[in-house]
Amino acid sequence: MLWVDQDKKQVAQSDSMFQTPEAAKMMSLLPLILLGIALPATQAIQYRKCELSQILREHGIDKDIPLPELICTMFHISGFDTQTEVNNNSNKEHGIFQISNNGWCAEKQEDVAKSVCGILCSKLLDDDITDDIVCAKKILQLPERLDYWKAHKTFCRENLDQWNC
Repeated sequence: MLWVDQDKKQVAQSDSMFQTPEAAKMMSLLPLILLGIALPATQAIQYRKCELSQILREHGIDKDIPLPELICTMFHISGFDTQTEVNNNSNKEHGIFQISNNGWCAEKQEDVAKSVCGILCSKLLDDDITDDIVCAKKILQLPERLDYWKAHKTFCRENLDQWNC
């Protein structure tokens, strides 16, 4: 590296700054650091009640299910957050609908075909809730329907005016 003083005279030449192993290591990490800054971090979407209600209507989930009950249930199980994960004993529940890895989704690629929804559980944590809705519709075909989620029984059977949009 060339150093120049105020009178534009050559003062010193030194490349030793980048010759230490520590400096070389730091410089090798620079592209990764810049990439990390350039790419936005994956963040969860936390929907608002009426925004989520509209999306569910567009996907036809409200045809057989009272939408205020479903919205209330979703609020109590995930807070409308797409990346919610809850460990429940030996099961893990994933995403905005808190879909269980106990048969509904698969933790490993090789188990996807055996799962009811045919999906990796990790896909239920991304911001695209289309596949989550498809899986939730399968859950809602069960005889217990909304009662599949314990929060529905506890919080979402009456006084639902606040969940209307």
